[in-house]
Amino acid sequence: MKSRLICLLLAALTPALGALAATPDLSTLAERSDFKQTGRYAETVELCAAFAEAYPDAVRCEEFGRTPEDRPLLSLVISRSGALSAAAARAQGLPVVLVQGGIHAGEIDGKDAGFLAVRELLNGEAASGALEKLVLVFVPVFNVDGHERFGAWNRPNQRGPEQMGWRTTAQNYNLNRDYAKADTIEMQAMLRLIGQWDPIVLVDLHVTDGAQFEHDISVTLEPVYSGDLELRMAGLALRGEMMQRLSAQGSLPLPFYPSFVIGDDPTSGVYASVSPPRFSTGYMPLRNRIGVLVETHSWKDYKTRVRVTRNTVIGLIEATVAHGSQWLSLAREADTRAAKLADSSVALAYQVQGEGHLIDFRGYAYTRTPSAISGALVTRYDDVVTVLTDERFAKDAFRVLSKEQLGASPW
Repeated sequence: MKSRLICLLLAALTPALGALAATPDLSTLAERSDFKQTGRYAETVELCAAFAEAYPDAVRCEEFGRTPEDRPLLSLVISRSGALSAAAARAQGLPVVLVQGGIHAGEIDGKDAGFLAVRELLNGEAASGALEKLVLVFVPVFNVDGHERFGAWNRPNQRGPEQMGWRTTAQNYNLNRDYAKADTIEMQAMLRLIGQWDPIVLVDLHVTDGAQFEHDISVTLEPVYSGDLELRMAGLALRGEMMQRLSAQGSLPLPFYPSFVIGDDPTSGVYASVSPPRFSTGYMPLRNRIGVLVETHSWKDYKTRVRVTRNTVIGLIEATVAHGSQWLSLAREADTRAAKLADSSVALAYQVQGEGHLIDFRGYAYTRTPSAISGALVTRYDDVVTVLTDERFAKDAFRVLSKEQLGASPW
């Protein structure tokens, strides 16, 4: 009798154990190491295939090119609408969001945050129902060869992970200066992917360089200061919505990348500018589409940066569900207007003027003292003592939106 009971117990457990064994581990090394580490590109390859296997009706793992060192450029196509091809997405009139990580492979928050966001979207833990109303195309690592140039000192001013990739490609190209030129094999493949899917929103995930301050993320968005006027108004509204979403989640977001007017000198103030089309946020408005540059702050720890990046990706997905149909309509109208631009004046470059205004900027105490090596003044921050400063901010010197058109935006 005892032997028979054990056999029955094992027989009952076998299906459950089999189901458990068949469930893939879709977590990242970053999560398993409490965000001390990030995985090598082999992990991205494995996760891409594992997501497609675990969710065959909602995920495709696709190769959209090869790098100069013959590594695959991979994208995950994610949707519960049934539209897992560009043609199907167009036929259903679905908005497409392309999320791009690792164009600068040392700034790798987007890869780990993106995989986390994808898993939560598929499990219904975030933005429930969103995948039925849009298509997400996720490129975990764009600069793949640079990603595999792994090292502990590739980003000395960045707090984690322990090792990360390199900024430029194996051929020493900066991919985020190559959108308009398309000199690189990688960018040529990316532009084919963009042409294939025609995303209404391209989200480009980065980490800042340089200065120390309390703000943990910046979201720079175009069209706002450049591009089609009607799309600018939609871009301005989206930017304001993202500031509200991130603030509600405990972040201190900025709606511009905080560059000092003079290099390393905080007293010079900060400025915002319109990127030329060699950058992602300069290129997408020329296509009459939305480009979003996300920059977490390099001095924050990796766990914080991944969390805030994940929040941003989910927030943009939710915003696309709410407004994507309107954006698609505005984009089509902008395309029609663009086809009639012959013999009209078109802005090709923008220059920040001398005008500015004061904003509240959450910084840290600092000193400007001579370097022992060069003798030049060097800024040294005390990240224990916080200060609220009125920074000079060069605002609307681009002369593309009137104050009335900018509405109530404080920026």
